[in-house]
Amino acid sequence: MSCKRRQFLPVLPALLTMTAAVQASPAAALVAPPLRVVYPRPVRDVDRSSLFPLQLLKLALDASGVRCELSDSKDLMVQSRALKELEAPQDHLHIAWSMTSVQREQSLLPVRIPIFKGLYGWRVLLIKQGQQAAWSEVDGLDGLKRFTLVQGHDWPDTEILRANGLTVTTGSSFAALFKMLDMGRAQAFPRSVLEAGWEQEGQKQLFAIEPSLVLHYPTAVYFFVRPGDQRLAALVELGLNRLLANGGFDRLFDAHHAEPLRQAGLHRRRVIELHNPLLPEQTPLARKELWRLP
Repeated sequence: MSCKRRQFLPVLPALLTMTAAVQASPAAALVAPPLRVVYPRPVRDVDRSSLFPLQLLKLALDASGVRCELSDSKDLMVQSRALKELEAPQDHLHIAWSMTSVQREQSLLPVRIPIFKGLYGWRVLLIKQGQQAAWSEVDGLDGLKRFTLVQGHDWPDTEILRANGLTVTTGSSFAALFKMLDMGRAQAFPRSVLEAGWEQEGQKQLFAIEPSLVLHYPTAVYFFVRPGDQRLAALVELGLNRLLANGGFDRLFDAHHAEPLRQAGLHRRRVIELHNPLLPEQTPLARKELWRLP
């Protein structure tokens, strides 16, 4: 089967049929081995309970009603490697999470429920300490064009920013990006409002969060699965929709992100709107319960 997204069969109806069969035969469900689901082992040494996508995935699989065995990959994986592993024929990885784009939705199977409620499209600027005054008169896109921004070389954000006429220099690791910012090769590092605070933590002597601006472009971070793995995609989709219906999604989201949003104070910032040429037409913008305005 081609990996082009438009040729994927609908997955939720098939899952409902499968779920009905399992419910009709509880003895078989008890005997059946759990579905093995491997996710990328994080590069950063962090407590798994602090990883919101992983906790959400666990809840979604539990809510699906199908027994699953969730484990991390043997190797550490940056995002770019994880996405390539999902495309590969080897059965080493089954799911990852990433910002969507037309290309990614053609190569992989997305579960189109934005796990961060669209807030990865709201970006504050990490800058060097002592340079806040240089940003005080920026009130729109033209003013932003005077500065050089830094991003990952294979991030969709890089293409989005450049499509809006902004100058972007790139690096291949977080350490390299922060070093470029520190050395003055770029004047700002746009980061999601959900990331900037903890990324600045421990580096406050070097970097500050610019206090008056926020960039915005529509985007979504999805769970992606291997091409053709409709069963897993459908399980995750079913579980996430059940969590949305019973309030479990929002409770977990707020437990992880209410404080970073409060600290960001986006209602006090000037919003610079950007367009996103990478946003697929199938993005569920009409489902208002999937998104959150800061």
